[in-house]
Amino acid sequence: MKPRLFLVDDDDSLRRVLSIELGELGFDVRAFASAEGVVEAVHAEPPDALLLDLRLPGIGGLELLRRLRAADERVQAVMLTGHGAIPEAVEAMRLGAYDFLTKPASLEVLDQVLRRAVERRGLIEDNERLRRVVELDLTRSGIVGASAAMARLRGEIERVAKSDSHVLVVGENGTGKELVSRHLHAISARSAQPFVVVNCGAVPATLVESELFGHERGAFTGAEKRRVGLFEAAHGGTLMLDEVGELPKAVQPALLRALQFGEIRPVGSDRVRRVDVRVVSATNRDLRKRIAEGEFREDLYYRIAPLVLEVPPLRARREDIAELSRRFVQRSAARLGRQLELAPEAITRLESHDWPGNVRELENAAERLCVMCDGERIGPELVDRYVLRSGGPSGDLPTLNLDELERRAVLDALERHGGDKRVASATLGIALKTLYNKLERYGLKAGTPPPE
Repeated sequence: MKPRLFLVDDDDSLRRVLSIELGELGFDVRAFASAEGVVEAVHAEPPDALLLDLRLPGIGGLELLRRLRAADERVQAVMLTGHGAIPEAVEAMRLGAYDFLTKPASLEVLDQVLRRAVERRGLIEDNERLRRVVELDLTRSGIVGASAAMARLRGEIERVAKSDSHVLVVGENGTGKELVSRHLHAISARSAQPFVVVNCGAVPATLVESELFGHERGAFTGAEKRRVGLFEAAHGGTLMLDEVGELPKAVQPALLRALQFGEIRPVGSDRVRRVDVRVVSATNRDLRKRIAEGEFREDLYYRIAPLVLEVPPLRARREDIAELSRRFVQRSAARLGRQLELAPEAITRLESHDWPGNVRELENAAERLCVMCDGERIGPELVDRYVLRSGGPSGDLPTLNLDELERRAVLDALERHGGDKRVASATLGIALKTLYNKLERYGLKAGTPPPE
């Protein structure tokens, strides 16, 4: 689908030329000769980006920008200015313009800046969708619960959300560190801006710097076009660095500079860019041990961890297991088109387990119990057989191969995010194109992947 662009300029010749040239570059252009009708058009059919001339007859470009942003903060406007209009351009940035360009701007620069504006609009809309399901996600992640440990964590999240300092979220695998990070963003002053996630352990070491800070065309073999890094994509919002302890040592100085000075330098560029990003890092590793081993910079640790949130393991809040179990069984049963309940004795058995995989393991166990139950009530014998593994570690649990586990993970991510493949791929830590390939491999309806 072509990105929708509104072009507002009173110069008839320039407006016609830009409409044609930007249309040839793949934009769906709607042109206006003045500010009249633009606000109504934006409300009726929101564009992905706007290109506005500062000097317009009647309502000027600045006033139009002010009205557009007052009506919809998601508006991404790129301002066109003449020479000598720098003070007005600065005022436009203060009012929320995405960027400003001085006339005459080259078509290549216009294309690059407008596509970045479109990408930013997309990230903001992704974040809004995520915020709408945040309560469901909190239920799934185990942030709910009446235990003292969870009450304390919720209170800490609310206090930390009022600050703009960087945060380190620590906890074992499966405790819900990413969902804690999402909730922190959702109740912070940055909630209307992008929330971007990167798994530092899933990106090849040679590509981490490009992923975080972007690269210029020709910066390295295969860099056929300029790419915006995740720091720029998250500008104004929150960037989550999952598995931050796996960050390659060679990239750590650049991350330190980004945190310390709010500056990044894309690979292959000689220009520093300013970014306004709150970084939430997460790890299940002992970073102080990594420091002692020489694998993690101590000065970087103090930059990422002025505030620390510790997510407790499930065994430290056993009083929440009953509530979580019922929720997960209800959800899994609904997905199967059934009505199931847990017997009190089954809940007692579940509460006796240590749950080394934490909330994620409990959720998987609930799904397994629902699948294997042939009645309307899940009894203790099913828990003994399919969860507690009374026969020992190998037990007689039904086994799944890696392909089936991956298939279930993909389907679950799509279900959680309403079928939104873009958000699901980000949640899974894989490229959107990779997600389409996996769906095709599993014989699922995938459609045509969007161009990269």
